[in-house]
Amino acid sequence: MADLSIHTKDWIEKRTPKADIHEVYQEFYTDETVTYTLPKGDMPEWVDWVKPPLFGEIHTFDKAYVSKIEKGSVWMCDKGEGMAYALAPDHTYFRDMVFHLYWSYFEKISSYAIPSASSFEGTLGVLAWAGHTNYWHWLHDTLGRYHLLQLSGFEIDKYVLPPLTSPFQRETIKMLGIPEGKVLQLMPGMHVQAEQLILPSVPFNAGTCVKWTIEFLRSVFLKRERNKSTNHDKRIYISREDASWRKVANEGKLMELLTKKGFKKVVLSKLTVEEQIDIFSSAEVIISPNGAGLANLMFCQPGTKIIQLFTATSDEFIKIGQYLDLDYRFLKCRNANPVSTEHEVIKNLVVDVKKLGEILKAEGIG
Repeated sequence: MADLSIHTKDWIEKRTPKADIHEVYQEFYTDETVTYTLPKGDMPEWVDWVKPPLFGEIHTFDKAYVSKIEKGSVWMCDKGEGMAYALAPDHTYFRDMVFHLYWSYFEKISSYAIPSASSFEGTLGVLAWAGHTNYWHWLHDTLGRYHLLQLSGFEIDKYVLPPLTSPFQRETIKMLGIPEGKVLQLMPGMHVQAEQLILPSVPFNAGTCVKWTIEFLRSVFLKRERNKSTNHDKRIYISREDASWRKVANEGKLMELLTKKGFKKVVLSKLTVEEQIDIFSSAEVIISPNGAGLANLMFCQPGTKIIQLFTATSDEFIKIGQYLDLDYRFLKCRNANPVSTEHEVIKNLVVDVKKLGEILKAEGIG
């Protein structure tokens, strides 16, 4: 095997006459740019995997694309979560289809232990990707790929999805209009080769959070006919009381302030996706610690006030704020005692309630 890994476009160009390239490779959103502006409030402290946005400069996104690979295969490793690899017929793997933290595992271990592939007679469209049990990555990176498959116009017999273990996965697949009979769940250890494998690019790999994915999900989920309530609270506090990490340690004291200000505490894990959409699309002010539930910011109305509580933060949610013209503010918190030795992103936090009160007063939230 000459190359262990390769970009799908490079592999296709080596094997396809230039005149025929459009039949197996298409590009979309080729001139997407944005100029990020720094949110209000405290300066962000980024988690170690984030490449910080360059505020005030024009940012150009990588192109989105869809590739068709004859006799391509997809393999779900039985280690980790969502370690899905797309392979060419010669068993080289497509590096641009993989979460970057999973590259070295394949190169050092997995490439020597790939099981034989079962055959699928027809065309498979691959949606499965890393982090599929995480609400944010599921929406943005897994379902976002569906949009590219639609744009390509390629006929799909079945969609390759990861194991569907969470209610929000099944609910959103139904909302997209994908029939159960067209789903192939790629279970850990499975390796499937298709007559034609259709590979949409991964939104995350184009820049953590890309605008076209957010616009696509809004267009699908906000326009659906729902039994929408008109009685939603306008001021929402998102609690992580049921999470294993990144909890607000002084939430009781925090809620004393927020209750006086008319805020309602919401635990998102207890709600359906449609209920979450209705809450976020109706809210005027949202306060929340950093977490996957903030993916729902994509359903907010322009101008919604957001106060994100953090010790260290990723960058996807402030990017949503930028795309939708949300009134976004960072509030730096301190680590809770005893200070954990775990990674910064999962440490519990303590909110400066007095400072938050001053912010709310200055924003006219009495």
